[in-house]
Amino acid sequence: MSASAYFVKSLGIIGATAGIALISPLPAHAVSFTLSNITGTWDNVQGTSVFNGTGTNQVRWGSPATISGQSGFNFTSSSSLVSVSSGSNFVLGELTHLNFPVWAGTAASGADLDLSMAIDGVFHAFNYSFLINETSNTAGTCPVFQVSNTPCDDKIDFSSPFSTTTFQKDGFNYSLELLGFSHTLDGLSPVSSFITEEHKASSAFLVARVVKDGNNDVSVPEPTSAVAVILIGLAATGMRRSKNHKWVR
Repeated sequence: MSASAYFVKSLGIIGATAGIALISPLPAHAVSFTLSNITGTWDNVQGTSVFNGTGTNQVRWGSPATISGQSGFNFTSSSSLVSVSSGSNFVLGELTHLNFPVWAGTAASGADLDLSMAIDGVFHAFNYSFLINETSNTAGTCPVFQVSNTPCDDKIDFSSPFSTTTFQKDGFNYSLELLGFSHTLDGLSPVSSFITEEHKASSAFLVARVVKDGNNDVSVPEPTSAVAVILIGLAATGMRRSKNHKWVR
């Protein structure tokens, strides 16, 4: 076999082998994290100038229209230590909406939840914005999301599932994704909106998961890429050694 033929054949073997390595990634595996000291405080109340309790886990807003008092949010964090796996749902804590009537023009349209927690012993801060759809409470004018018999239900949403904060483990960036609200502690089937009945305090569990960030600045090569590099290096070494042999046409 000529030197040129050998070189072409070697390149073909390298390309095929590296291609298999690149298109056949190793099975993904979950990464474990330990979360502790989870706290949540409210900030940036929007849509009203009548509010109090920012910087705490209980924020209130509006001029009360009944003896029930102001509307508001409470947040109660989960237990002091939570072990989670990447990609798996877990409960951050419990959110309570105090849905009490307030006078027009004093209702809030949004509030931010500032979450702080230690992840594997390192503290990180996350911020999520919640949107509040405060209704008029007039029979016959309730929105399409109305589910109770009391006019009119309110709706709580969040504007983005991701905070700007990321954190690293084993050379990869991870994010804390907010999945939604659940009425069960397992958090397996969260919904994106929390519908609450007027004249009541309603609670739901806030569900999240740790996910690998889409903009990873990876400090080490992916396992499959590393395999391809090794194979190319071995093939190159073989070709260098072949130069010491006599080629036969």
